[in-house]
Amino acid sequence: MTHVVILGAGIAGVTAAYALKAKLGPRDEVTVVSDKPYFHFVPSNPWVAMGWRERADIAFPIGPCLDARGIRFIHSGVRRIQPDVIQVDLENGDVLFYDTLLVATGATGMADEIPGLADYTHSVMHIEQAEKALAAYREFVRRPGPIVIGAAPGASVLGPLYEYAFLIDADLKRRNIRERVSITLVTPEPWPGHLGLGGEGGSRGAVTAALADTRISAICNARTVRVDRDTIHIVEVDTAGNEKQTHVLPYAYSVYWPAFGGVPGVRNAAGLVDERGLVVVDEYLRNPDYPNVFALGACVSQPAVDATPVPVGAPDSVYSISRAGEIVVQNILAMIDGAPLTSHVPQRAKWLTDMGTSGAAYLSEPQVPLRDINWMRQGRWVHQAKVDFEKYFVNKIRLQPSGQAHSPASQIAGVMDRLLSGLADARSAAPSAGSGKPLEIRLPQDPCIELRALARSTGREPGALAAELLAAAVDDAKAYLDDNGVEALARARRELLVEALPERQPGVEFHGGGT
Repeated sequence: MTHVVILGAGIAGVTAAYALKAKLGPRDEVTVVSDKPYFHFVPSNPWVAMGWRERADIAFPIGPCLDARGIRFIHSGVRRIQPDVIQVDLENGDVLFYDTLLVATGATGMADEIPGLADYTHSVMHIEQAEKALAAYREFVRRPGPIVIGAAPGASVLGPLYEYAFLIDADLKRRNIRERVSITLVTPEPWPGHLGLGGEGGSRGAVTAALADTRISAICNARTVRVDRDTIHIVEVDTAGNEKQTHVLPYAYSVYWPAFGGVPGVRNAAGLVDERGLVVVDEYLRNPDYPNVFALGACVSQPAVDATPVPVGAPDSVYSISRAGEIVVQNILAMIDGAPLTSHVPQRAKWLTDMGTSGAAYLSEPQVPLRDINWMRQGRWVHQAKVDFEKYFVNKIRLQPSGQAHSPASQIAGVMDRLLSGLADARSAAPSAGSGKPLEIRLPQDPCIELRALARSTGREPGALAAELLAAAVDDAKAYLDDNGVEALARARRELLVEALPERQPGVEFHGGGT
């Protein structure tokens, strides 16, 4: 019998836990530890910060999902990892012994490295931060002013930096206040669209053009040195890293990407982590000194892909984490069986970036130059593809395993609980209307009368109540799908989204050279 302990219940940790439990023997154990009781889809955090998603859309309790698969879940932070005695000490006082340890905790933002950054700017690394950013943004639109969207030196995963800037632009236009707001993007990259990958492919010209079209100014090779209550101090350097110009940027609202560091409890694990507290791994995604310790996701120490005047961290995405997760699972099983391990090199960079009503898709293979493939495509289809991928991934995590009993009323029960608990308010509230395309549904007389009676008794408009109950029923029905059903659902949803697009065009295509 073997015991695999996984630290982290995010995209990396949960997907690896599902795969390992499915492939290990019936007597083998998988334990997941997380300081948060929920799973949430991190790439949608920028949408949460814009008010385009709510927590319930992308976050849900993960314990029941793990328990349904026979995976033990412990809600606790990590106090200390002791690889010499193969144990993990938890903040709740428990001690876990493991045969194999997988660290998938994600990273923490090292905002304290820049004076004032944590005090005066916002972040969307975690869903709680995104919700705070949304509250501040709602105050901002009442009194608009300059906006600064920035990344600290050494920041990683810079795709969302541009995504959030374009989302801000789109939202301000919808509010008819874009002309009153200047948007400045501050980045350590040597040029827009570098993204930590290097090699001038199509991304530089495409991103530069997109910034110009949206009138978003950019300061590259930028070191953010200090943030005050209403100004941000920037040093712009030349290609040799020498000071070229200083900028003092006024702002009324700012979101920043800090550099990554290890989470507390992991960063102090001597022999496992680098100077920033990120886990050191070899090409097999395991620690060189402790071969029974693997790491996956943002907690992994990744060297910069390209030397730049201001440090720029390596990129990451759900795609690359998922691909690395497949390698980790394969290597853990191989180690248990005494089989050869599989290398994670070369890597591939791939992600989708939302730009409001449009979007950009990026692919680079291999991730490290010299590379054979380097392209970016733009179009409305990318925006729809990202929406579709979010739904697909969330459904996949929430999917009940085959043969499990399902609750007869989960989402619908939640609707009725909310309806009845707020009955007095509901009677006086204005009816809500869906924003989707009308769908004609003919009900038999008895259910139709019951629906109208229920709506009248609770002070709701029948159409609005029917839409809410139907949406809940659809969510419940999806819980009965197996893996093939989820894949078929994703394909069908994608086909319907494409059919509904007002512009049936593949988008503008940018091809990079062999850089």
